[in-house]
Amino acid sequence: MSQATQALSGELRLVRVVAMQAVATDVMHFELCAADGRPLPPFAAGAHIDVHTPAGLVRQYSLCGVPGATERYAIAVKYERAGRGGSASLHGDVEVGSALGISAPRNHFPLADSTGHSILVAGGIGITPILAMIETLQGAGRSWELHYGARSAGHAAFHADLVARFPERVQGYFGETPVLPVQNIVDRIDVLGDDTHLYCCGPGGLMRAVAAAARPEVAARVHFEWFAAPAHDAAEQASQPFEVEVASTGAVLPVAAGESALAVLRAHGIDIPSSCEEGVCGTCEVRVLAGHVEHRDLLLSEAERQSNQCMMVCVSRARNERLVLDL
Repeated sequence: MSQATQALSGELRLVRVVAMQAVATDVMHFELCAADGRPLPPFAAGAHIDVHTPAGLVRQYSLCGVPGATERYAIAVKYERAGRGGSASLHGDVEVGSALGISAPRNHFPLADSTGHSILVAGGIGITPILAMIETLQGAGRSWELHYGARSAGHAAFHADLVARFPERVQGYFGETPVLPVQNIVDRIDVLGDDTHLYCCGPGGLMRAVAAAARPEVAARVHFEWFAAPAHDAAEQASQPFEVEVASTGAVLPVAAGESALAVLRAHGIDIPSSCEEGVCGTCEVRVLAGHVEHRDLLLSEAERQSNQCMMVCVSRARNERLVLDL
């Protein structure tokens, strides 16, 4: 079972914004405390939460505070002018004292259980999950380095603080089109030893470049946090119809080539939580009891895919005619 299933409690918590601060161009830092005074669930580096915005949209944001903290969460949100409205709502509709609904933390981007060196690669707002990783690695006395690209130093949230604290560990790359020496950075996995892991979060172009630079032999030690699903060639994503069987009732529902299993299940009165509907957030994960899944998400590890025990019903489909789902 994936970490999404293990971490998802289903509980929606009400929090209040207790502090707001602009930390870079178009980036606002929010501190959140539980409205009822109860401790918030602890989280590990790489975790994110769903935030229910005042506009009624649900968006995922990485927790960038100190891992393990239960009295306060922190997120940093970039105002995406061409976005779908979630960041605009948080920037424009929220003030200190505002109430927001949030989910329990989920973690698809955890630090590996390793004592080796960590190479951290961030592009723009992709620094947010990396911040919590730095706190964890530093606290454990583990070695790490950060490569951080952005349009300018003014667009690089938290960069000045990181350089002040860790001048020998942080390298910045700034420009309208920031060019990180991706191949050289990825090659350091080999130079620094078999226990070295690389963690990357940022724009799709950076993520694809890092993935392309990693040799197959080291791919398992290169980890990504996607904010949105990358575009796919239409032929690559061609879909075939299939059926889903609801285990609790025996109902068999046809899913057409142009439909998602999520949409079909909802149309038949089965309420499944979802958020991104792109296979990057894990909200719609469902257990699979029979059948073979064609995984199209960006979350599950290769081992989890091979186990065939779960799927993201917003994007994944069947490899054969029918899937039996634990619903």
